Amino acid sequence: MRVLILSALFAAIATAQPASAVTLTPPDTGYSATRIVNASGREISGKLYSEDGNERWEMTMQGMRQISILRHGEGRMFMYMPDMNMAMEMGRAEAANYGVDKLLDGVEAEKIGTETIDGEPTTKYRVLPGQTAQKGDATIWVTEDGIPVKAEGSSAQGTFSMRLTDLERGAQDPSLFQLPPGVAPVKMPAGMPATGGAFPGLPAR
Repeated sequence: MRVLILSALFAAIATAQPASAVTLTPPDTGYSATRIVNASGREISGKLYSEDGNERWEMTMQGMRQISILRHGEGRMFMYMPDMNMAMEMGRAEAANYGVDKLLDGVEAEKIGTETIDGEPTTKYRVLPGQTAQKGDATIWVTEDGIPVKAEGSSAQGTFSMRLTDLERGAQDPSLFQLPPGVAPVKMPAGMPATGGAFPGLPAR
């Protein structure tokens, strides 16, 4: 199943870039949560861990466990399949097909308001034009310490939304953001569809 959120969540919006634009990047704050993503009527839910720009999202798709690992500082993304004990690495060229290259460089957005989400004060951002080749829009709600707790929008591929539940702040085990010992990733084949969305929503630093 192709998940739409890699490209859709950073879709362009048809407005001029304002002077108040900010760059959205992963948070430094350590936290864990359950991430729930809906894309074109299909829901994916799984445990999320994040710290120092690194992220791990555990999910099950079509009965198979998948773990996506983003090492933002290194510009690398891995998809690990524990049931097969194998991993693939998405290179820069493959990342460009899904908008992930824009994410690695930072995503431009504008502040459009504030709102409390599940008791968390947040700043609401609109993603600016030119972030991906997809046509659409995206809005992201970010906490005071930089955690994206909600996102929603649409693209040519359909609508999408993301929210976090069971949010717990705190330091995360560094091993969560590494592949298991002995697992050497292979390069993702060109043209292979992304099977997991590691990046539904980025906060501002």
